[in-house]
Amino acid sequence: MPHVLIIEDSYLFGQFVSDAAVLAGAASVEVVDTQAAAEAAASRRTPNIIIADVKLRHGSGVKAVEHIVAGERDIPVLYVTGYPEHLSGCPTDATIVEKPVSHDALRLTIGQLIADRRTRSSSLH
Repeated sequence: MPHVLIIEDSYLFGQFVSDAAVLAGAASVEVVDTQAAAEAAASRRTPNIIIADVKLRHGSGVKAVEHIVAGERDIPVLYVTGYPEHLSGCPTDATIVEKPVSHDALRLTIGQLIADRRTRSSSLH
């Protein structure tokens, strides 16, 4: 069961995403609201999936993801943003969902990332 790191500076939307992730099959979820907190959280526990907003009050979700996935880590990334035009430099295989988004659509998207992650992991063993 995957650990999901959510990078979102809106408390209420972070809880909305967290709830969708749990319903989609996440075993654990950590919600952080700054770039620095995201990088620290990932160093404590490597996430299996990252869900990030692009613009944060303190830092950049894109930069946080860039630092977290640097190297050999194969971590699926989902950007949930109202600013898709600010996604330059994001991983080319990242999934992008524009705000506003329904809870069901978000849960289904996260569920697909979890299923894809399981498929990739089982094919490596």
